[in-house]
Amino acid sequence: MHTSEQTMQRSRIVGTGTYLPEQVVTNDDLAKKMGIDTSDAWIRERTGIGSRRIAAPSEATSDMAAKASRAALQQAGVKAGDLDLIVCGTVTPDMPFPAAACFVQAKIGATKAAAFDVSAACAGSLFALSIADQYIRGGMARSVLVIGAELLTRITDWTTAAPACSSATPPAPWCWCPRPGPTGACSPPTSTLTVLRRVFSIFQAAAASSRSARRSSTRATSTSR
Repeated sequence: MHTSEQTMQRSRIVGTGTYLPEQVVTNDDLAKKMGIDTSDAWIRERTGIGSRRIAAPSEATSDMAAKASRAALQQAGVKAGDLDLIVCGTVTPDMPFPAAACFVQAKIGATKAAAFDVSAACAGSLFALSIADQYIRGGMARSVLVIGAELLTRITDWTTAAPACSSATPPAPWCWCPRPGPTGACSPPTSTLTVLRRVFSIFQAAAASSRSARRSSTRATSTSR
């Protein structure tokens, strides 16, 4: 007799997709065209960002998410009509309700999928991934579309440097399906908190490396002078 842990199926990412709006705004554009008190050097030193994409006035979060989702489904070989669930991590939905995920559901033709949003800012995508994993592990879904999409440029204060420099509008969906394998081959569940800790440790290491590189560059410049 198998325990519930032994019979639990695993999940895997079988497809990914992206979409980028057409308009590109460089760091120099922010200073010269938008009149923000900043510079390319100031932004690159603090964020590493050289440019960002701005959604067209006619584009909504669900428009971008739907385009990226179609790419993820195509790569996964999954039809929209076969999706059981759509989870969208976003703090900038088209409107308070219906959820952005519901608009995506209608736009891609996922006629049998349940759909809802997760509003948790930067962590929203990770929470959405965790939810999809649990639905598949528990046997409540076989195909789940997870989307991380923001339209922060629509709500950005373009008169100040800090928010304007870091804003962008990139959606990124994943298509999750059960992972085939023998019964009892399920790996132990990884909590969302564990995933978040790993992500933060990567960012901390990258930031430390960036600071070290800047200090080395400063010393080299001083020595050359």
